[in-house]
Amino acid sequence: ETVIFTGNLSPYQGVDLLLEAFAELRLHRPRTRLQIVTESDFGPYEAQALRLAIRDAVDVCRVPFAKVPLLAAADVAVSPRVVCDGIPQKLLNYMAAGKPIVAFEGSAVHLQHEVTGLRVPDRDIKAMAASIRRLLDDRPLADRLAAAARDQVRRDFSWDSAAERVEQVYRQARER
Repeated sequence: ETVIFTGNLSPYQGVDLLLEAFAELRLHRPRTRLQIVTESDFGPYEAQALRLAIRDAVDVCRVPFAKVPLLAAADVAVSPRVVCDGIPQKLLNYMAAGKPIVAFEGSAVHLQHEVTGLRVPDRDIKAMAASIRRLLDDRPLADRLAAAARDQVRRDFSWDSAAERVEQVYRQARER
């Protein structure tokens, strides 16, 4: 089983929280792996991964984002970011790829809990781990959430829907 995170490893991404949640998850699912796909250096997190005794289960794939592999191999996609003004690009990517998602509430405003993903309280490591485990254990739920997320991103975040919203703004401005 594979849990995936894609993106840079800046502190705001919450990778430290993800590693803590992954360590908790491994207590219950010791064969699960964490794949981190990034252009960034994992160095700042090495000591934490070693301290948590999970480094051997963390695969860091340093890949330029233009060549990021498909998310197809992942069983669950995660967003450990706690604060986000909009919607993180990674969530849109996860949704479009049809992956079941677990995210902290602060970065998951557009996810509907139990409908398009699982939202957990910010910084709640145990809830993050339990939600990942839940999706790994309950494939029908994971598949249902993934399909609903993919449908939502196609419906609400496609280029066509964005163009319609922009045209609506122009129509309203012209009418004034």
